[in-house]
Amino acid sequence: MLYMHTVSALLALSCVLTETEAWGYKNGILHNSIWLEQAAGVYHRESRKGRYQLTYKEAKAVCKFEGGSLATYDQLEAARQIGFHVCAAGWFDKGRVGYPIVKSGTNCGYGKVGIIDYGYRLNKSEKWDVYCYNPNSKECGGVHTEQEKILQSPGFPDEYPDEQICYWHIRVRYGQRIHLQFLDFDVEDDVGSISDYPEIYDSYDDISGFAGRYCGDELPEDFLSTGNVMTLKFLADSSVSAGGFRIQYTAIDSSLPTDSDTSTYT
Repeated sequence: MLYMHTVSALLALSCVLTETEAWGYKNGILHNSIWLEQAAGVYHRESRKGRYQLTYKEAKAVCKFEGGSLATYDQLEAARQIGFHVCAAGWFDKGRVGYPIVKSGTNCGYGKVGIIDYGYRLNKSEKWDVYCYNPNSKECGGVHTEQEKILQSPGFPDEYPDEQICYWHIRVRYGQRIHLQFLDFDVEDDVGSISDYPEIYDSYDDISGFAGRYCGDELPEDFLSTGNVMTLKFLADSSVSAGGFRIQYTAIDSSLPTDSDTSTYT
């Protein structure tokens, strides 16, 4: 019996060491070859009513409705390690609340980096956002560290479904910037763009760095980030849908010339 326990312990230690060794930098980005695919399945959700409106029961229902489950602490940390940064507290597995921080700010992390952990909540009626895990069925959002990629609204080229909230967090190498180009664009047009719209944030999250909100069917101008991170957010209400959008981002070296008086890059 003692022999079996010893063997099990050694195997467990071997797995831990293997995962630890798998972490490494590639092209200036921290990667984990084992968890990378899983980490891409972690995403943040808020109620369509706004931020911090979900009880624990409602949070679980949101994830389950999309075919997923509440993210575990390890899954949230794995996503954080490849750039997932959301300055909004949310439920995750076993009634825990917190949020992942890559870079701390005055109102985000308060000087700390990592999982800002509020611990296990005794009152499950408290209202927060939620962090879900679904590596296979999530149609929009996620963490993206590729040098170039095309992002699109759920269901594109068909009309996007109602009641969508999607976050794409883009992070490229240090010393690079992100060139965002709209390839196709058709989003419900209304006064003030308050029904359906994508938003661009020149930051890790949707707290600071607001750069624009768009609707209608005219292609928005290209956008160039000031640093190596960007967030794209898409919200759709429960009424009219439209054709959606297709957007390409490309990492470019910061040394390339840009217009000094505009945020666009052509």
